[in-house]
Amino acid sequence: MAEYSCISIITIACTVLCIICFVLVKIIYHQKRQVMDLHLLTQKDELTQAYTRRYFCEILEYHLKLIQRYNNSSAVLMIDIDNFKEINDTFGHPFGDNVLIQVVRECNHALRESDVIARYGGDEFILLCPLITHEDLIIIAQRVQNALRDFQGVPITLSVGACLFEKTFSASHIIHSADKALYNAKKNGKDRIEFLIP
Repeated sequence: MAEYSCISIITIACTVLCIICFVLVKIIYHQKRQVMDLHLLTQKDELTQAYTRRYFCEILEYHLKLIQRYNNSSAVLMIDIDNFKEINDTFGHPFGDNVLIQVVRECNHALRESDVIARYGGDEFILLCPLITHEDLIIIAQRVQNALRDFQGVPITLSVGACLFEKTFSASHIIHSADKALYNAKKNGKDRIEFLIP
């Protein structure tokens, strides 16, 4: 009888232990999944699925460390949708959202596999084109600019500012230079590409 009681107690204890282990594994899996989901949220823009500005800056910093070994130049491009406020006001915000999504989609088709696109803010995007010559940069910038000339019957133009850089420049200086080139493109009539070599 005592032997039967011991076996019952051990069986119950093992069952309880198995249930506790199962629950713990499930909790740990759920928490890891949440951490992964949060990590993805910090990497990708929810609307366009381009990278976020923050993650792009991390990629750029990493790239600057890598190119210490090479003498090649790379480039950062700032892209702005011309007259985006008017597009939203005329056709509505859902249409404007679709334009943003399409810009990323078309850029992804036009770019090289190694290029990285991120949403910088609002209707501005930023691109990293690693290890690129000035001639190839012109081709990429024109591809990007020509990617969305017409969207659902609406003419869409892009202004592009490009900064060609080498290993001696900081990430903030590179982004500032590309932004300045974009400002020049907007100031000089929009729907154009301006280059800046700091």
